[in-house]
Amino acid sequence: MKKIVLGTVLLSGLFLTACADDTVASSTAGKISKDELYEEMKESVGPVFLEQLLMSDVLEDRYGDAVTEEQVDQLYQTEQDRMGGEDAMNYAVMSQNLTPEQYRENIRLNLLIEEAVKEQANFTEEDVQAAYEEYVPPVTASHILVQDEETANDLLNQLNDGADFAELAKEHSQDPGTAQQGGQITFTTGEMVPEFEEAAFALEEGEMTQEPVQTSYGFHIIQMNEKPEKGTFEEERETVEQLMLEERMGDSAVVQEALSKVVQDANVVINDDDLTSVLQAYMPQPEAEDTSGETDSSEDSAADSASESEDASESSEDSASENTDTSEE
Repeated sequence: MKKIVLGTVLLSGLFLTACADDTVASSTAGKISKDELYEEMKESVGPVFLEQLLMSDVLEDRYGDAVTEEQVDQLYQTEQDRMGGEDAMNYAVMSQNLTPEQYRENIRLNLLIEEAVKEQANFTEEDVQAAYEEYVPPVTASHILVQDEETANDLLNQLNDGADFAELAKEHSQDPGTAQQGGQITFTTGEMVPEFEEAAFALEEGEMTQEPVQTSYGFHIIQMNEKPEKGTFEEERETVEQLMLEERMGDSAVVQEALSKVVQDANVVINDDDLTSVLQAYMPQPEAEDTSGETDSSEDSAADSASESEDASESSEDSASENTDTSEE
């Protein structure tokens, strides 16, 4: 059974031992028992870790067969390439207090959550068709980013004289995410700043901007490498549905609803009374009591009382009138 750990607890300076008396650590100051360690960890990180472990277990049990190690490896490699190589990836992972293996487990967990959202998505044919109409295939371009227009123009002149784009990008580009890849980046509409996107999509394959493109990041020289044509609906359907799923994954309410269904189906039982609130957010929430009926009933009762009072008042007045008439006679 795989365990997903999204954070780490560092215990330094202790040598843990497994002893018959349940002592997990000892020093000249005394012993620390399993129960003491459990209670301390439960109070500090117990709810968070238990939620992660339970969620991992129920998702793995339900969707584990749908997520392969090849998928995890591919996404890890994609992320590594995006960050600029293995060293940059390792630094980014360590900055999150994770190991590469824990990062892979996080990728797997995200894929399992994606399966849960997919199961609840229920995309209609009309939904997919509408998304296809808006879909623009990703393009692959290269760019060189510098901070001043003069440098950009100088590099542009070198490129027009036959200099290699990738080599100049590696040497001069100030975009750390793409420089070591020769400035290459793949994107579609809505993923880049507007000025960059407009200039890039105006290019045909093999073309390069002949003037620096200014954005909030600086000045760019852009070269279009690949600009594929949009395929037919059937050819693009799988890609479009994946993009629709990714959009759903970005909606926290949708993810919460999908995970709630999985957790409720799993019949989770928590035996520690101090941790029973874990996963409570994924359980059915009690409906708010409707007091409107009581209010209406009270209002009706008040109205009936008022009516009875008016009737009684009218009856008293009639009685008084009759007495007056009798006395006059």
